[in-house]
Amino acid sequence: MSRINQRQMNRMATLFSVLSDTARLRILNALRAGPRSVGDIQRSCRLKQANTSKHLRVLRETGLVRPHREGTTVHYSISEPLIFGLCDLACGKPVVRSPKQR
Repeated sequence: MSRINQRQMNRMATLFSVLSDTARLRILNALRAGPRSVGDIQRSCRLKQANTSKHLRVLRETGLVRPHREGTTVHYSISEPLIFGLCDLACGKPVVRSPKQR
């Protein structure tokens, strides 16, 4: 395993900061089953519309989710499914490793 450079450390710090908010974790969990509209995310996470938009913007800017528009509705999906391995690790669930990682 190679050493982590400063740029990578800064990226990790940003990612962990983004993941430290429980509302964002609820949004990621809601998207675990697949793409959802902003309204669906808002209702399932019990967030106000303004808060939902703010958190989705942060997740989008971090590269964890991506939007796509269908008419007047915006749907979000997970852009990096590996994030769930990190979430599972934090929750104490076993993480499946690739043969290279063993």
